[in-house]
Amino acid sequence: MSIRTPSREIAGLALLLSGVVALVLALAWWGIIFVNVAANTSLSIPAAIPCLVNTSDLCSLAMSLCGSGHWLGITRYWEGLFWAGVALMAAAAAFQLAFAGTASAETAIAAKRK
Repeated sequence: MSIRTPSREIAGLALLLSGVVALVLALAWWGIIFVNVAANTSLSIPAAIPCLVNTSDLCSLAMSLCGSGHWLGITRYWEGLFWAGVALMAAAAAFQLAFAGTASAETAIAAKRK
């Protein structure tokens, strides 16, 4: 007898993995931009950390003033990818919580049938 994974578990896992991938990509994108920005402007890496979640005027100015070439020619960072990752992970958590009670009820019903 094979064990079948419910589609809602697969959907929850897909949401979680998508969120993790989006956050990793956002962090990598931020790093590609702001390591060069810190090296070529007066903005330090600790001062650039808020730019990961919000592109303020200071972040935009620092990105504009950075005259060095960036890897793959990427010159701007967009924080929307970070927030998309957070939203996907929050949706995965909500999805798992919403169906946690359903899964245990289904397990109990299946155990009674045996």
